[in-house]
Amino acid sequence: MPNTSLPVDGPPRTGSLFSGYGGLDLAVEHATVGRTVWISELNEPVADVFSHHWPEAPNLGEITTIRWSDIEPVEVLCGGIPCHDALTFGKATGLAPGTRPGVLSSWR
Repeated sequence: MPNTSLPVDGPPRTGSLFSGYGGLDLAVEHATVGRTVWISELNEPVADVFSHHWPEAPNLGEITTIRWSDIEPVEVLCGGIPCHDALTFGKATGLAPGTRPGVLSSWR
């Protein structure tokens, strides 16, 4: 069982869900002067980029299979959204509902 006590004088620990390349995490670290202690990202090439910059932060993988009681607790939790529909380059669809099946297709 991990230590669940919060740090008294240390930087805030951040957990990252749907981490992508880590842009949000970098911003959170700069804003909080904290450190990212774990991520959850399924896309392996993207996770490899993240791991290059945060080699000590393990990738917990699929969010639905994480045993939350077994991971290091965090003070900050950040996460991205599946951004494929939010991209404005390429086909420039933006947040148009249903442009990629299963991702934001129910947004109206």
